[in-house]
Amino acid sequence: MSKVEQQKVMVKTGNQSGSGVMRAATTVTWRTRIVGSLALPVVLVMVLLVLGGSTQTSLFFDASTWTNILRSSSFLIIVACFQALVLITGGLDLSVGASFLAGAMTAAYIVDSTSSALFAMLGGFGVGALIGLLNGILTSWLMISPIIATLGTMFGITAIVVTITGGRSIGPLPSSFTDLANIQIGFFPIVMVYALVIAVCVHVVLEHTNWGTSIRAIGGNREAAARVGINVRGTSTVIYTLTGAFSALAGVLQAASLGSGSPSYGNGMALNVIAAVVIGGVSIYGAIGNIPGVVAGSILLSLITIGLVLLRVSGSMQDFFVGAVLIFAVIVDNFRRSRMFKASVSKATETEGDADVTGQSKADAKAVGTR
Repeated sequence: MSKVEQQKVMVKTGNQSGSGVMRAATTVTWRTRIVGSLALPVVLVMVLLVLGGSTQTSLFFDASTWTNILRSSSFLIIVACFQALVLITGGLDLSVGASFLAGAMTAAYIVDSTSSALFAMLGGFGVGALIGLLNGILTSWLMISPIIATLGTMFGITAIVVTITGGRSIGPLPSSFTDLANIQIGFFPIVMVYALVIAVCVHVVLEHTNWGTSIRAIGGNREAAARVGINVRGTSTVIYTLTGAFSALAGVLQAASLGSGSPSYGNGMALNVIAAVVIGGVSIYGAIGNIPGVVAGSILLSLITIGLVLLRVSGSMQDFFVGAVLIFAVIVDNFRRSRMFKASVSKATETEGDADVTGQSKADAKAVGTR
């Protein structure tokens, strides 16, 4: 079944809410997607924050400040891109912080023991993939609620890592490993290059492949997606596996960037990632969202955090501002979803009206012919 045929069948078989979301999510242009996903408003907010903050301190225009912002946001971008896929399918992964920690500590242990940066990266990536696979099995095959399953995974994996390491850091790590994350191109950190390459790949898959269309279809209406032949369980399991793997990879890069593995890595990661994704315009109800918005949301979150430090705002108030932005993004998401649903209902009503008029016209013509 072609991409277009899947979309048509989805519109016909889905319920009103699901079909309305799918119609809006699959027929708009890429420019409309960017605008609708809050990517541009997020960029505008970033510009306003920088301009406003620069009136208080000139550090907002310092190259080292932006290096720190880009480096901080790069780890967030990697995890957020795949968390976005999970949300678009209608799921949720609260264990990304645990995967991040497990990847960092596994890589740190391997490179400290063998001095092999390649084995360290593969080991961290593999551990994250296993965690993600476990989440996929629990949520897609055993039908456990994503919140409960991934919350349990988060606590379990964190406890295992802390127990094995004894709560101790591993390091300092060899330069052959740390150089992977500490190279800079001017003020541009290499880890941001990795993050952007990953983001571009995820964007292409989501927007320009049949698998990306299937991901949106699952989030729009899981039952209807299954009826048109989409492997809902398999697709969801793969997405959870990739999310765990790349969350762990982000942890590996964090360990390389800081030169050690610490049991504190990943604390608060899940909430920060969800905040970045929702701020970037991904709907918490599924089907809607794009990667450019996620990248912008991740950078905005890092800008808020580091910017408030530059303005000497207390840590508790930093959390307040992040929470306020998150709540605002959810309110906008609800408003946008409601407007899209009303528009789809209105369009469907107009189509049915046109069909009735056409049918009546044919009946009149037939009556005239019989006379």
